Amino acid sequence: MLRNVNTGGVEVYDIHNNLITGANFMGTVGLNWQVAGFGNFSSRGTSDMILRNVNTGGLEVYDINNNQITGAAFMGTVGLDWKTSGFGNFSGKPGETDMLLRNVNTGGLEVYDIANNQITNAAFLGTVGLDWQFAGVAPIHAAGTSDLVLRNVNTGAFEVYDIANNQITGAASLGQVGVDWQLGGLAADPPSASTASIGDSGAAQLVQAMAGFGGGSGAAESLNTAPLSAGTSQQTLLTLPRA
Repeated sequence: MLRNVNTGGVEVYDIHNNLITGANFMGTVGLNWQVAGFGNFSSRGTSDMILRNVNTGGLEVYDINNNQITGAAFMGTVGLDWKTSGFGNFSGKPGETDMLLRNVNTGGLEVYDIANNQITNAAFLGTVGLDWQFAGVAPIHAAGTSDLVLRNVNTGAFEVYDIANNQITGAASLGQVGVDWQLGGLAADPPSASTASIGDSGAAQLVQAMAGFGGGSGAAESLNTAPLSAGTSQQTLLTLPRA
């Protein structure tokens, strides 16, 4: 999917066997709405799109099927100090795509469960120092999981956090790579066939694999991870739309 930076137009390209097999213009959205991510938010097994308003923090989901936008729903508003980090099945509920946000001031991590185009639950995962930046979400500790990978901007070290049932269940150092090497992406090996396509053809995946690496450990010792406290559990992060 491509978006025009001048008009806000959205164009989808079908890809099969490393070839573009079709294209379709899906419409135009104001430039104050930026793409946050894709996933099965409608619970229909499709690849839907979430946009976020850069001025208000509002979240809008668009259902996509057969290269067309078939529906839209407003999910609520989150303060602009909370930035989208990634999407994955953090809740462990089959077929669900959840959203992970991070506070740019505190490093706090909050996960939102999404089903049927609605936010159904929220959980605070903890806090990580701001020198650790989001690197990706991938099945690191086991097939089918959605684990969080962070990278230290000063040392290049990688740390993985295992996530299950909206909780961090483990952490491990993946090693260290010089900061002159920028991450291209994370991918399962082999790519999961469960990834839904936007069109009606076979699923297309852009695979930018991160190679295995060795290196020093010790990243966990400086992570400054804090458990959920009574104060943080009462934070009101999401303003739901009025009925």
